[in-house]
Amino acid sequence: MVLYNITWVTEAAVEETLIDYLRSTFIPSVVSDGSMHSPALHRIEKGAQEEGVSLALHFFADQLTDIDEYWCGPGAKHIATLIGKFGNRVMGFATMMRRIEL
Repeated sequence: MVLYNITWVTEAAVEETLIDYLRSTFIPSVVSDGSMHSPALHRIEKGAQEEGVSLALHFFADQLTDIDEYWCGPGAKHIATLIGKFGNRVMGFATMMRRIEL
């Protein structure tokens, strides 16, 4: 099982619009493809000196290849749509993580 995290960074004025978009459009689009599942959205707590808002969106995939197939297929379209809507008011970066048993 692989945890796929996308961290979104935006300004406070855009936060609720971004969350609404992720809930109503982006997350259902990702899950409907079947490559990733079990989404969860978290607000990242910030330090006193930090500006803006950061959100962490998690999905699980059974294998790394599921994530690769998603991004080579419908994922590119989903991100293009998000960029078209928000432009440079939202930035994102992704991280793939594999759990280490303790």
